[in-house]
Amino acid sequence: MTKSIFALAFALCVLPLAAVAQDAGAPAQATDAQHQQMGAQFQQFMQQEQQLHDQLRQQVLATLTPMHRRAIAAWIGELAVSPNPDVDVLAQRIDALLGSRERSQIMAAHTAFAQQSRQLHEQMKAAMQNEMPDHPMGEHTRNGQHPPTDVGHILLGALQLRPFGMMGQH
Repeated sequence: MTKSIFALAFALCVLPLAAVAQDAGAPAQATDAQHQQMGAQFQQFMQQEQQLHDQLRQQVLATLTPMHRRAIAAWIGELAVSPNPDVDVLAQRIDALLGSRERSQIMAAHTAFAQQSRQLHEQMKAAMQNEMPDHPMGEHTRNGQHPPTDVGHILLGALQLRPFGMMGQH
């Protein structure tokens, strides 16, 4: 899921390039060298974003008590084989299980992750803009969705291992 979001973010940054390039008075299209440079920058961005996610995952796991870790693992296993999985119900169960210390530490870790991720996105956007200064970089959104604010959903998102990405990457 994470890689899909980043691929979508990249695509939404580049889509305005394609639309502008189709205009008659638009600047020249990106050269092969520019495409390669942007691809390399995007790969580096993806690796850095995955490192941030891995760091968040380790912080979340370290926050949980052994008993809570086992309970959550069992619930996630049940969800994985359920004929009608309901992530929202699981998130509520997790919220009810966790103590205030666990909740506050998970929220602090997530807040730091979100801030670092935003900075990384801005760096990527600046690098892409530097590579092709004549093209506006589009703003991307999450299709009107808001990031999760409850600890249960944040924990479930943080515990994802290697999300399936686009272009056959696993």
